[in-house]
Amino acid sequence: MKGIRKKAAAVLLSLLCMLPLGGCGVLLSDDTEALMRPPRPTGEKAGIHELIEKTAGDGFTFKYPTSGENRSAILMQDLTNDGVEEAIALYQKADASSAGVNIMFIRKKDGVWTSMGSFATSASQVDKVMFGDVNEDGLPETVVGWGSGQSGVSNISVYSLDGTGEKMEETELDQSYSQLLVMDFDGDGFEEIFTASVTVGDQPAQARLFRLRSGAIEILGSCPIDSAVTSIVSAAGGLLSANQTGVLLDGAKTANTFVTEVVYWDRVKRELVSPLWDPVTQTVSATARSLNIVSRDINGDKILELPMVNLLPGTPAQNAPDSAYLTDWHQYDAETNTIVRVMSMVTNSTDGYWFLIPDMWKNQITTEQDTSIRTLTFRRWNAPQENLSEGQAGEKLLEIRVFTTKQWDAGQEDYFKLVDSNNLVYAARLPSPESSLSMSENDVRNSFKLLTQE
Repeated sequence: MKGIRKKAAAVLLSLLCMLPLGGCGVLLSDDTEALMRPPRPTGEKAGIHELIEKTAGDGFTFKYPTSGENRSAILMQDLTNDGVEEAIALYQKADASSAGVNIMFIRKKDGVWTSMGSFATSASQVDKVMFGDVNEDGLPETVVGWGSGQSGVSNISVYSLDGTGEKMEETELDQSYSQLLVMDFDGDGFEEIFTASVTVGDQPAQARLFRLRSGAIEILGSCPIDSAVTSIVSAAGGLLSANQTGVLLDGAKTANTFVTEVVYWDRVKRELVSPLWDPVTQTVSATARSLNIVSRDINGDKILELPMVNLLPGTPAQNAPDSAYLTDWHQYDAETNTIVRVMSMVTNSTDGYWFLIPDMWKNQITTEQDTSIRTLTFRRWNAPQENLSEGQAGEKLLEIRVFTTKQWDAGQEDYFKLVDSNNLVYAARLPSPESSLSMSENDVRNSFKLLTQE
């Protein structure tokens, strides 16, 4: 079981965000935004707030991006590469004639905060704000997704410095999207704009790659993606392998069917490709699963993994808990067009933990969960390897149980403690220590982690 401690520790941070939709952070609704105003800043940033008030007028409200890494209504970014950050403000005027969101760029010049440009939009909300050099001028542009990618009502604006270097100018990209990313796809050292869209009417599901040239939007490439996906719930961009950058798109087809699509820029063919897409069915089936778990770097190796989920043997599919499924995390190898398994785990979201499955348990175990006593039991599965469904549960290999502190203090001699948290004790026992599949106590401890553990 060498390496379990290191692998489990690396996995933990990713799993903190592994609950439905894979989202982290607090989203502010429009109602919340209307009620909340950030405290008036003092000192260096006070001038920014004063300029916003002067421009927006009385009764304005700040607007907060609802997705992405940049969630503030006032963002700080060095847009001129002079080592000094400029401010980007998102707000909505109280004036009924100005129903859309406004964006203003602010810089400090001669000790005074001044406007570099203010732009009005018809959008009622901000989806996300990203930065990247998409026109190869050596400066970061501001890419804003307006509206809501998930509702299908969205569009994109790119804001860049004009020829004077003093003012910002806007370039609109007439492109709706379900997911939007800004990253370097082709390895040239400059970022591109990536969009992914589901099928809408006679518009097919498609991924596209754009850049800005001479003040105009230029499309670098496009490729079809799964036509049966109704919602792209997540887009993870980064390394697919050591030498290949790309995106993993997690989409929902039905309430119980999810799929991951791989999209990357083929540097040899110089085109955007979706290698798992089947041109006959116009769908992706290789990564289909029944649980909504999204792709991420699950083990901390800087390479993205995609989940594939299988029901453990001996468990009816109807109303099966998540602990009845084995989640295998895979990496995509572009050179061989194959998916390679990296690690496997069982998640018990009811009691808030996950357990890393050792390789020796592959095709050898099943689980049983008893919620009345908060117990998850791993058992040997006795079946021919060629047909795992024709088998039966055998000896108990591991039992994980949750006790109250009072129950634990009363004495639980058969169990050893894994961790305690919030007046609960997570403990385990090894019912069959002589079994060839039995783990050591130390390996069990290293393989166990709370979903909310920090």
